[in-house]
Amino acid sequence: MPPKAKANLNSPTPKKAAGSGASSTGASTSSSAKATPAPKPLIVRPAPPQAAKSAMKIFLAADALKAIGVSSGDFVHLAKAGADRRGIVVVAAAGAADQATDIVLITDRLRRGMGLLLGDRVDVTLHAKHPEYAAKVVVSAPAEVCEGEGAAALKEAVAKTLHDVGIVMPGFSFSEGEQELTVVDAAGLPDLKQLSIADNGLDAYRERSNLLTPIFFFDKKKTSIELTSSTRINADLPPQVSYSGIGGLAKQIALLKSKIELPLHRPSLFQRFGMAPDRGFLLHGPPGTGKTMLLRAVAAETNAHVLTINGPSIVSKYLGETESALRGIFAEAVQYQPAIIFVDEIDALVPKRDSDESGEAESRVVSTLLTLMDGMGAGGQVVVVGATNRPNSIDPALRRPGRFGQELEIGIPDAEGRLDILRLMLRDMPHELTEENIVDLAGKTHGYVGADLAALCRDAVMAAIQRGLAAGTPENELAVATRDVNRALVDIRPSAMREIFLETPKVFWTDIGGQDDVKQKLRETIEWPLSHPDTFKRLGVHPPKGILLYGPPGCSKTLTAKALATEAGLNFLAVKGPELFNKFVGESERAVREIFRKARAASPSIIFFDEIDALSSTRGEGEAGGDRVLTSLLNEMDGIEALVGVTILAATNRPEVIDPALMRPGRLDRLVYVSPPNVAARLKILEIQARKMSLADDVDLTQLAERTDGCSGAEVVALCQEAGLKAMNEDLEITGVANRHFEAALNGLKRGITREMIEHYESFSKEGIE
Repeated sequence: MPPKAKANLNSPTPKKAAGSGASSTGASTSSSAKATPAPKPLIVRPAPPQAAKSAMKIFLAADALKAIGVSSGDFVHLAKAGADRRGIVVVAAAGAADQATDIVLITDRLRRGMGLLLGDRVDVTLHAKHPEYAAKVVVSAPAEVCEGEGAAALKEAVAKTLHDVGIVMPGFSFSEGEQELTVVDAAGLPDLKQLSIADNGLDAYRERSNLLTPIFFFDKKKTSIELTSSTRINADLPPQVSYSGIGGLAKQIALLKSKIELPLHRPSLFQRFGMAPDRGFLLHGPPGTGKTMLLRAVAAETNAHVLTINGPSIVSKYLGETESALRGIFAEAVQYQPAIIFVDEIDALVPKRDSDESGEAESRVVSTLLTLMDGMGAGGQVVVVGATNRPNSIDPALRRPGRFGQELEIGIPDAEGRLDILRLMLRDMPHELTEENIVDLAGKTHGYVGADLAALCRDAVMAAIQRGLAAGTPENELAVATRDVNRALVDIRPSAMREIFLETPKVFWTDIGGQDDVKQKLRETIEWPLSHPDTFKRLGVHPPKGILLYGPPGCSKTLTAKALATEAGLNFLAVKGPELFNKFVGESERAVREIFRKARAASPSIIFFDEIDALSSTRGEGEAGGDRVLTSLLNEMDGIEALVGVTILAATNRPEVIDPALMRPGRLDRLVYVSPPNVAARLKILEIQARKMSLADDVDLTQLAERTDGCSGAEVVALCQEAGLKAMNEDLEITGVANRHFEAALNGLKRGITREMIEHYESFSKEGIE
């Protein structure tokens, strides 16, 4: 057993256990020795209100102290059970004689500082090394107090309180009168008597790496107090979980507070009316929307005992052990009520009993959970909350009143919700973003969930650090700028779109010559509903649901769709018609439904169907598989379930073969004829190409535009490319493409658009719905 560090908190000189003060090397050796852990993690329960001198103490049963190998008054390392072994150093104290061995009592302030909830499991081990004395302690206080006349008096009061506590650490909060204060930083004053030449810093590094925040002895004679208005804590403590720390979920928080807090703390109200409150709630929504965080906030705010089941983590290969574990969890919840049982990824634990994923073992687990939920008494204070992103995979017997009677969707946040989240994330981050920049960022991050926005901020910080290091910027001047955020936006894409998201093409309206009428109609359909929603609402006008671009091949239909994806800044799903077909019955229809589901989840979004004629030929004229795909497409576009925030953009050069049901109002509302470019449009295309080429002075673009009558935009571009190749064939060292090269290219130019083709499209344009 290593020598123990005893906490004599009110003495300037810490008392050493026998044998620990003989040499400095003894203390170093003891710090790296392995302490005997408790038999199992301890359950966190609330400690009764304590005086200041006990603020940094935890209370254990006598048998637990013995199992850990410590005595009352020893320093111990307190860490949440799990992979991360980092924690804080506190003082162990003996609890009441009747305290259970598997319980540790922790004060509210310590629990909040470590982000612990009642019911969490923690490991307690011996911490054998003495803390250093604090040379300086920085305490956060209101700005008016720091700069006012009462600063000196407050420093004296703080020094007295911290002297009574005896030990201090960044993140430690306490009250002084009516003011809530927090230690945000501390600097150590090493004890020179404990240093030796043999110290190489390895033990000190191990010590620091095992702690979320350093700990120091406090003494009024050796430690100075500084006041600051900054609230940034110089420690790696987990963020405190509360309603105020969650953005974009105000409605869901209000609903959960009313539905969970009352049954937990005021069950007598329901008994008075002879009604049992709802005991189960199902939270569902895409990954990363904050379901788990929301439940931890509810548990923290309600001060309830929390038991977490992470999906199949309790599933055992041995018969009956999974059911036994479930019964044990419910028994603990009843023992320490008010309690919340949180089942994350519940679909993996209780799948539908008649599905392929379910076997005999899963059926027994479902039956056990049904029995346990039905067995909760009407007067009990236990609530079961499940979370999933696959609600339809859960056994239907659980989704009824009396079990999971209430369901709440935690969906993808809208622009206002994203703004709340971004403000919270940027609150404590050094940045140069204005409020207008943040609002603009919230507006352009369509489909981003909270986890995506967190990743975006993290990447922006990395970009700022890399930029600062490259420029030699001092560390205290580093800050996130708009260019860092824009750089991060390139890499961080919405989670809901990752499976089918395509990189946004870098094509702009200025890259397309002519087609001003087409561009305007696309702006009316896509951009106006986003930029002028009040006008649509005031006039009672609904924005168009879809646009069909049709015209001869090579007239910029696909290029226009690419430019729209870039300019609008919306989530863009590109679907190539033939890719949806699958040889297995039902798979093509499922693919259509999945595309629309993704688009709804990431709305506002655009679905672009290129060569849509391959999907939507008139029914009855092809194979049955094509008819089923078209029927699915019609139902998704304008069926029972409304298509909100999703615009359909389709392109074809065979509009006559498309089923008429697809081209009625409410589906493809606007049929836009993309005609071959006129002289002005061809000149614009030539000018765009000329900016990318090196041309000789004798090239007359206006004359070329006139001589390419009847050419499509793609053929005009091909003409420029062919002229460039002619110049290279003539001389690889040539400095520019001359008029003779264009003449040679014109002689070999083949026009793909005929007069009959133009008449056919114009006839369809007049007969169609425009």
